[in-house]
Amino acid sequence: SPTPSAMSLSGLAPNWQPYTMFDVLPEDCRATISNNNAGDVFGDLYFAAKDRYLPVACLECERHPLRCRTPARLDCSNPESSGNLVVRQLEVEVLRFGKYALCDVWDRRGLPCNYTCFRPSLDPDAHGVGAERVCGQGLLPGRKEDCQMAPRPVPVLADARWDYWNWNLAARLGDAAGGMWYSLLSKDKGRFWREARVVKAVNARCHARRVDMAVGKSGSGCFSGCPLPANRSSECWIGCFFDTVLGPGSGSRLKPKGAQDGAMPLAQLARAWLAGFDDPDNGGCAACPSDGPCADEPRPALAVLTSAPA
Repeated sequence: SPTPSAMSLSGLAPNWQPYTMFDVLPEDCRATISNNNAGDVFGDLYFAAKDRYLPVACLECERHPLRCRTPARLDCSNPESSGNLVVRQLEVEVLRFGKYALCDVWDRRGLPCNYTCFRPSLDPDAHGVGAERVCGQGLLPGRKEDCQMAPRPVPVLADARWDYWNWNLAARLGDAAGGMWYSLLSKDKGRFWREARVVKAVNARCHARRVDMAVGKSGSGCFSGCPLPANRSSECWIGCFFDTVLGPGSGSRLKPKGAQDGAMPLAQLARAWLAGFDDPDNGGCAACPSDGPCADEPRPALAVLTSAPA
């Protein structure tokens, strides 16, 4: 589907255009499309791939809260990063793009699927389907409000590995690949977006397994050196995942566009993301039922390097 151009981000398109989007959310919330954040292939891959570092980041954050940067702290308690999740492929028609809004269940004491959104910007050009390029701090020269999606690590502050992984993911999937995030506000339905439908929803563990299999195959030399090559929570597995996706040294130095040698090709990453939506007969995940639990697939007989524990 098309990607918003600079012109379409700030004005009306000549007509309604179809877009394919993806999102990750709790399985109980999968029936509705309203007040949700979504992304294109690389945008949602950025959101989901960050979760691979949570087993080490969240444990370290518990031990040393002052060394833990905001993105890691937020995702450690983010209901869209743990629990029974689904990944959805959406189709929606868009007339106009505006400024991105943050959508979430802000009151965790209330209804679990009561999503609401807010826009930090009061710009009159904000109205429309929210759109924002995946970005890391310092990657948008000349921009008045620098991107805070991925804070730029500062070595003198003893930044952790996941700070580099987060920033380098944003550089790879945003600056290099052009990944986008979107926001579909309920008040804009029928005005700026319409005809939204869920093409397919799949179990998030099943979907993640397809990505991990592709990364494991690409970086088999690294993963084979891990004491427990199938343990996705081990520091060795996590380090290999990001060094394969981003290139060697991904957890210790900045790798902006033009300095990403050794990174997994973007076309391979895109195919890995989309593989989970294929028909099960072609290696994809089964579609979730309309309601109730969306179960993971039976434990597949995968090779040690590419298997992923449930």
